[in-house]
Amino acid sequence: MVFSLFNRKDKNDSRRAREAMLARTADSRPGPTPDTLAAQREAARRTEEKINQIESEMIAAAAVARASNDRAPPGPATMARAEAPTVPVARAAVAPDAATELLGDQAGAMAIDVNGSTLPSVLEEAAILYSNGQSQPAALALRQALGDTSLAGYQALAWLMLLDLYQALGDRTAFEALALEYAARFESSPPGWSEQLGAQASAARPSAASGVAAIDFPAMLDGTIAAQVDSIVSASARRRETNVDFGRVEVVDVQAAEALLKLFRHFEKSPNALVVRGAEALFAAASAAIESGRRDPSEAAWMLALHALRVLGRQQAFEDLSIEYCVTYEVSPPSWEPIGERIRTAEPAAPGAAPVEAPRPEASAFALRGDVLGRMQAELQALRAHAANRGDVVVDCRGLRRMEFVAAGDLLNEIVTLRSAGKQVLFVEPNYLVYALMLVMGIQDLAEIRRRKI
Repeated sequence: MVFSLFNRKDKNDSRRAREAMLARTADSRPGPTPDTLAAQREAARRTEEKINQIESEMIAAAAVARASNDRAPPGPATMARAEAPTVPVARAAVAPDAATELLGDQAGAMAIDVNGSTLPSVLEEAAILYSNGQSQPAALALRQALGDTSLAGYQALAWLMLLDLYQALGDRTAFEALALEYAARFESSPPGWSEQLGAQASAARPSAASGVAAIDFPAMLDGTIAAQVDSIVSASARRRETNVDFGRVEVVDVQAAEALLKLFRHFEKSPNALVVRGAEALFAAASAAIESGRRDPSEAAWMLALHALRVLGRQQAFEDLSIEYCVTYEVSPPSWEPIGERIRTAEPAAPGAAPVEAPRPEASAFALRGDVLGRMQAELQALRAHAANRGDVVVDCRGLRRMEFVAAGDLLNEIVTLRSAGKQVLFVEPNYLVYALMLVMGIQDLAEIRRRKI
């Protein structure tokens, strides 16, 4: 496919058409788990056909948008390209002369060619199945691919994808058994089990049997989380424990602060537990929304910052901030009170055990963590803010467990926009399932992907 970067109006028209069409891919996600590998491959093939159809419709939409505008007659450069032989690409092939006819001379000068995936179909299938949450069919496809000699140089990738799948599922027994097979097959050391990623996998799995639920909040928090908080509060009576993770949070607005205050106040009186991860990130985001001496109409961000300090048990910092609040609003400062036994931070490591540390982010990197689902508006908004004053945009993917297919499409759009602004993009060490999905989407043609070392 060809992404053309031309004037703002045309780019916006094309972008809106692409976003509308990518949204439809949600309808093409695989349905109930097929019973046979052949059926799974057929589902993946239909998904591939849907991608091709969408790309063709994008081109048609761009042509319709251009048809309403007057264009000057083609110049010499356009005519020369029209006479050139067509050059096919891997998927949704568009010849240079066709791109010129649709988008004009400027498109020919600034086009970005995305050649699509060169992966064997079984690995494409597994990447798409996993991205859409069908882990067991993906595991079955990869397990049967391990001995497929027709994969040639891609055979090691099949093994690494399956190891990363077991890691993402938190299945250490299956991981270690496959790691032994890998060492015998390739006569080299296999990847090691990551305690951090294993813990993330365990936390991400809600367990009805144990009455535990886990909720991972996105980077940008606004009023839309109010409904999610109401759902958490309503369901808390049926759960002995609720886990919330604010580790990705970077921005909190007033409406989000009010919703989260409701969450904390509920669990202060609830008989059931709230386990909080990422309280430091929540405090930093709430602190960024306030300013000493600036009297905002709502005090919610101040109160949220103070609540986060209570969760962290940082009494001195709480008292310092409460004085700033007192001076700003000319009221009595809130007094320190322990958060209560029903709200606590994540459990520390057992005595004598080595501490579990998250991967250190790359210098000046934007981090993607956990599962990135749906249209990923919050993540992309945060990425745009991060990239605003940078020529080199580094995205740390070491904590990224899964990226949904629709999210990968939106990410591809965003990379095109960043490239059009003259920025270079580097993705750092995604797991091999996410890496394969990036190859399926053609992201490697627009950005550098630094693969993880074994």
